[in-house]
Amino acid sequence: MNQAALYHGGTYPDVYAPDRYHLTFSFRAASGDIRSCHVIYFHKNHMEETRKEQELTLQYETGVSSVYTATVAFRKPARYVQYCFRLTGNDGETIWYHAWGPVKSYPLECYFEYAYANEVTVSQLPPVWSQGTVYYQIFPERFRNGDPSNDPKDCMPWGSTPTPSNFMGGDLAGIRKSLDYLASLGVECIYLNPVFRAPSNHKYDTTDYYTVDPQFGTNEDLRALVKEAHKRKIRVILDAVFNHTGTGFFAFADILKNQESSEYLEWYHITAFPVTEKPECYECFFGFEGMPKLDTGNGKVQEYLLKVLEFWVKEAGVDGYRYDVADELDENFVIKIRDRLKRLNPDLVLIGETWAEGKRLLNGCGMDSIMNYSFRQAMLDFFAERCIDAKELGVRLEMALSRHPAEINAAMFNALDTHDTERFIDSCSHRQSSFRLAVVTQILFPGSPSIYYGDEAGMDGKNDPDCRKCMMWDNRPGEQELFQFYRTLILLRKKHPAVRNGSFRTLTARERVYGFVRENEEEIIYVFVNDGNTDAEITEVLCGPVTLPAGGFRIICKKSETITENIYG
Repeated sequence: MNQAALYHGGTYPDVYAPDRYHLTFSFRAASGDIRSCHVIYFHKNHMEETRKEQELTLQYETGVSSVYTATVAFRKPARYVQYCFRLTGNDGETIWYHAWGPVKSYPLECYFEYAYANEVTVSQLPPVWSQGTVYYQIFPERFRNGDPSNDPKDCMPWGSTPTPSNFMGGDLAGIRKSLDYLASLGVECIYLNPVFRAPSNHKYDTTDYYTVDPQFGTNEDLRALVKEAHKRKIRVILDAVFNHTGTGFFAFADILKNQESSEYLEWYHITAFPVTEKPECYECFFGFEGMPKLDTGNGKVQEYLLKVLEFWVKEAGVDGYRYDVADELDENFVIKIRDRLKRLNPDLVLIGETWAEGKRLLNGCGMDSIMNYSFRQAMLDFFAERCIDAKELGVRLEMALSRHPAEINAAMFNALDTHDTERFIDSCSHRQSSFRLAVVTQILFPGSPSIYYGDEAGMDGKNDPDCRKCMMWDNRPGEQELFQFYRTLILLRKKHPAVRNGSFRTLTARERVYGFVRENEEEIIYVFVNDGNTDAEITEVLCGPVTLPAGGFRIICKKSETITENIYG
């Protein structure tokens, strides 16, 4: 047995309380190295009379390690729980693992300990509604023009070629008019790119956090949109752009006016005087002089922004926020955000933007979820770029899932494309079959799939600004076959609980053929995709051999021994 590969940290996420009456344990070993893994647990002060054990089951294979998990139930809230592990290797060797590592006999001390499952600990998991919800991301300026009276000056005709600076007239009224369309698609939560006052079309250069940009409508329009969405059981989350502001924001404008005597100098990272709108004078986002970077470690800045967050929850009833450049925000501020907002409404969802792995933001006291760009990269590399095979795809997906508790995996914001990326169909060189197979995988994979506006209408586009084209409503997108394709998959995930919160495992992975299983106690869902150029024979499914055509997919839903759905594509 490879003892150096054995690992359990004794803290989150290796042990955590999904609720006050359960503890979930995970343990890592070298891939394929052990035959069984058991957790032995007991009350700290009553070891002999309370000692029990439970076997952990293999959950993920990462190519290097195997990850085993188990959830243990308690009659009372979990408290003063001590535990260790018993491992049996494939070579027949049995060892024990306690807080100081592996030992050859049952340990008499040095146990791991979980002190107490209190309400605060449990509430650190994402809201239940956000675990598996279907998002729809809208770039407001290009989605729909519902009120021409608020069009900006020099507004271009709808559908004109997008540039970094031109305007087309999209607004909140247009989104409100499209709510029935979104409900028909199966959308459960709308994520809006910034809607607050700013000079640009993208609105990431905020000048007033308390006012909806007049080009989009009014504060009342936002309230009405949220209210109407809620009537259709659709939630709404806003983009919180707190890493930086626009240069017209009152605090930065005061610095430009009053220079060294400004009371807001410590709100930003000023590097040279006199301060002018040049990047050498202050730290700014990605070198853009129009987006000076806030010092989110400053207490006054924190308090101002916290009040902004609270305002829109109270004023408009929004259901959460997506935090722009969340991995650049002060960590203490991120903790304060969670504390203040969860006290206001524990069901608010907090999603952080990061292009990195993101585990730092998902430490149990920060964000509920992240924009899961590592998932997108795996999808790109397999379906679009075709630079990895199915085996590597499976390893990457399971490795990503193994990093977080199941509840956080279920809440991950899984997008194929966003306002910051090339459209996925373009990345696939417009191969419709590859695009659709990626969508099948996205919708049925653990997490919360996000559709970027227009994907369901066949919209294409290179990177910004081309990925921000106008949605063409004259083409009647809700009547197109691709819309029905998305709608069928979304209905499938809503109909089958195993897709939303069941376990996941790779079933087959060879060359361009990938298959996985979603499963709970009542049903099992088989998903197979073939992104190759030849037909493939699938033998791993219980209902017998399956022929998978080149560029095709198959979804088989079983309850007991009965096939309830058998979907081809």
